[in-house]
Amino acid sequence: ADPSVKPARMAPPDPVVTCEEWVRRAVADPEIGVERVPQPVALDPAPIPKRLPKGVLDKQGRAEVRIRVLVDTLGAADMRTFTVVKSTSPTLTRSVRSAVAKWKFVPAEIGGCKVPRNYNWGAVTGAQKAGAGTGLGR
Repeated sequence: ADPSVKPARMAPPDPVVTCEEWVRRAVADPEIGVERVPQPVALDPAPIPKRLPKGVLDKQGRAEVRIRVLVDTLGAADMRTFTVVKSTSPTLTRSVRSAVAKWKFVPAEIGGCKVPRNYNWGAVTGAQKAGAGTGLGR
């Protein structure tokens, strides 16, 4: 062996992160980066009625609702954390809140572990500018 060659120093391996630790981290940071974000199994019941009640649309003929809610490891929305990010109508907000409370979710996952994580959702309905469509998101 060449005496002038010194062995490379290596960083110690990362400790194995357990599911318990992932959950602890997710509780501390509900927006934690995950491999899979929570997803509703189905938007059932529908969050926005097909026939919008009178007074829901604004002057431009639009309505918008954006919400955030924590989805637990069992796939249920924790309605104590339900937050309205934006809403143009209290009627639509109530409709969305009622629907989300009944939804079942596929929970978020990181490192093969189910973790609680915020679910962000929004919709715009009504008159649209040319080329725009209904926006649904996470």
